[in-house]
Amino acid sequence: MRAILWFPIAPVLLGGVLLLMTGSMPAIAEQSSLTGTDCWFKAPDDLTVDCYRLAVPETRDFDLAVGPGKMLSLPVAIIRAGKPYEERQADPVVYLAGGPGDGAWLDSERIDWWWDFVSSTDWARKRDLILFDQRGSGLVEPRIDCPEMEKVAIRLLTTTDETLAAKLQQDAATTCAKRLVAEGHNPGAYTSRDGAADLHDLYQALKIPAWNVYGLSYGTRLGLEYMRQYPKDIRSVILDSVLPPEAQFLEEDATTTDRAFRMVFDACAQQPKCHSAYGDLGARMTALVERFDKIPLILLRPNPEGGSKITILLTGDLLISRLFNLLYNRADIETVPQLIDIYDREDMDEIERDFDDFVADYLGRPDFGDAMFMAVHCQEEVPFNDMAKAIAAYRRYPLLAGLATGGEAGSFAATCAAWRDALPAQPLRAADNEPVVSDLPTLVLSGLYDPVTPPVYGRSAASHLVNGFYLEFDGIGHDALGNDYCANVIAEKFLDQPQSPPRDPCLGEMTPPEFQMPVR
Repeated sequence: MRAILWFPIAPVLLGGVLLLMTGSMPAIAEQSSLTGTDCWFKAPDDLTVDCYRLAVPETRDFDLAVGPGKMLSLPVAIIRAGKPYEERQADPVVYLAGGPGDGAWLDSERIDWWWDFVSSTDWARKRDLILFDQRGSGLVEPRIDCPEMEKVAIRLLTTTDETLAAKLQQDAATTCAKRLVAEGHNPGAYTSRDGAADLHDLYQALKIPAWNVYGLSYGTRLGLEYMRQYPKDIRSVILDSVLPPEAQFLEEDATTTDRAFRMVFDACAQQPKCHSAYGDLGARMTALVERFDKIPLILLRPNPEGGSKITILLTGDLLISRLFNLLYNRADIETVPQLIDIYDREDMDEIERDFDDFVADYLGRPDFGDAMFMAVHCQEEVPFNDMAKAIAAYRRYPLLAGLATGGEAGSFAATCAAWRDALPAQPLRAADNEPVVSDLPTLVLSGLYDPVTPPVYGRSAASHLVNGFYLEFDGIGHDALGNDYCANVIAEKFLDQPQSPPRDPCLGEMTPPEFQMPVR
């Protein structure tokens, strides 16, 4: 479906830190309003969809206000329950998208995904499904963004000079942050805490007794903060591919990344056909990364921004990034051994075809909120991680050892430092690094192959949830509900009876990935 921690300004993401706002949070629901509007898309004839705009203040903490403050307009779409009347349930489900910075896919180009999902998913037809774009993402007006960062993305593919790459990223972050402040925005107000307040405003405006919260990826982080701040709004919670606040995301990135690749290597070794076709995948991948780090593979490819072709230097680190991106979805996981073989044999036709797909994903989409991505990570992740530990951790893994050579100057933390230095000071909030303790009924789902929010994160979150139910799914990476039929069966049972452990025979039918054979 969609990924969580998309990072357009570095080949490999190195982490996170928490830096949130303190001070009072005045009750300002009366400042918010929900206004009906014509939908900006055409819904299928068999679905009823109502569209709205929710007005919320950009700055909620008046101690940190920048200027008079702006109002934001968040798009909201409600897909009404489609089951026969006697099967409809009164408690809706609200969806929290990932990213941070990804919209809820409400634009006319991508909303078709939701039509397909609802038509094939029983729980989504029994209840109203509420979709909205979080502040800083999608179709929000005005939406903070960082085109400065998007401009350097292609340049980063054409150089192996780590000092230059670091400078490009830091300069872009500084320029964007200063511009946003000059335009009257408050980038410090784009946090999970602010997003939870927006969600509470939407809940109050809809005047419903209670709703169910479904968070995916970063949306789980937002969902957990919402559980912490506004538990009385909530009937039940589904957390899919969890990023809990207590996770040391940057410090653990090396372990998480190595584990994800080892899951694929080990699964291939256990399947006779795969092992016979590809041999020792781990050894091949490690040798391949070392080879490309010494002598990058040169690719002359069309410039996505138009004009003359560009020369891409495919290093081992960049290859790791490319293959890592494929570990989110089951269908892509099943191609990884085949692609390692293609790159190892330097089959240029197949490599160029594959890398063009990667570049398209790497650049992201125009509706992705780069500024929101920076705001959340630089305030809620990076300050709580020890970057020396994060960088040193890569040296423990032969496959990832090359990622430690750039040092902090080339890391995401340095880019975040440049971002924060360009903004008014934002104090740390200790709670942003503390687990959420709750007795709300919560279903926690993890994919066994998840490369970015591994099962250990889901287990950690669930261990603090008194009425939490934790399940893992074999053969699945990120986004269980977007990839697995059984996960949706379990979700339906949970929503119907959130106090009871959800069970179904389909849990015994999960299978590991079925890897594709060599191209030739």
